[in-house]
Amino acid sequence: MEKCWDFGIGENRNHKISFIQKQKINAEFLVLGPCEPLWMISPKILAKNTGLKIYNLASSHSDFSENYLSLYIYLKNNAAPKYLLLYVTPESFDSNYNTFNTFRFTSLVHDTVINKVVKENDPDYNQVCKIPFMRHAYYNRYTNFMALQGIKHWYTDRSIPYFEDGYEPPSEILWDNHLDWFKEYFPKGYQFNIEPKRVKYLNKIVELCKEKNITPIFYESPVLKESIKYQGNREEIMVTIRTMAKQHQVEYLVFDGMKIAEEKSNFISVLVLNKSNSEVFCDTLGKKLNEIIINTNKK
Repeated sequence: MEKCWDFGIGENRNHKISFIQKQKINAEFLVLGPCEPLWMISPKILAKNTGLKIYNLASSHSDFSENYLSLYIYLKNNAAPKYLLLYVTPESFDSNYNTFNTFRFTSLVHDTVINKVVKENDPDYNQVCKIPFMRHAYYNRYTNFMALQGIKHWYTDRSIPYFEDGYEPPSEILWDNHLDWFKEYFPKGYQFNIEPKRVKYLNKIVELCKEKNITPIFYESPVLKESIKYQGNREEIMVTIRTMAKQHQVEYLVFDGMKIAEEKSNFISVLVLNKSNSEVFCDTLGKKLNEIIINTNKK
């Protein structure tokens, strides 16, 4: 049964971790991070501005340790890109936001690098994953579907995922009062925390980029302007991020001055623009990235 689940998950074209092991993507530019880049960064729009082949490697609700493993796995089967765009914002360092999703790696825990990261982030899973089939059964609410869908993809000879370039356009939904809930839960505003492990894995991503001669670029997409006053130490954390970027000699692109950040109706949550405004942002981002690429090529 364990080998059957390994096979099924490995054949699942919609499981990004499996797809990047099967497919030679060999993008010149990678996008990495959690929901915000997954739902907002269109490779087609960035490619139009930069002329580069782009793949969106982001995964939902993922933290820096998961982003690190995604990049590590991608590079085992694909040529290193020239550039990596990484989403970095105050929420990125706070353990109340995003997490490490072990279920995405249950077929790969035999790899020493992956096993070490899983052990650090999910010690309870690590204690039982050597029991026969438990490495899949522990998170069966996810792995069962992934394995069965993968077997279907193998049987139907499917080779391409539903979202071929990795980008998953945001749902066509209206603002659903995330900010109102936020204000209710934190009437005095929210104070971001910096978790050392998040800093550690951000550093490991940059180190892996340097090892592979990849130019990393940090960015933050527009944040709903109205929400910023409820984030008590946001500016303090932003100064810390800029300091980290400077220490790593990495560009940090911030788009808090965009007009689209002023209207709640342009967002589906505080950090996620709706589809039409995501495209506006992507076009602006693409032009800025092209400037960086041109300047880098001059050096």
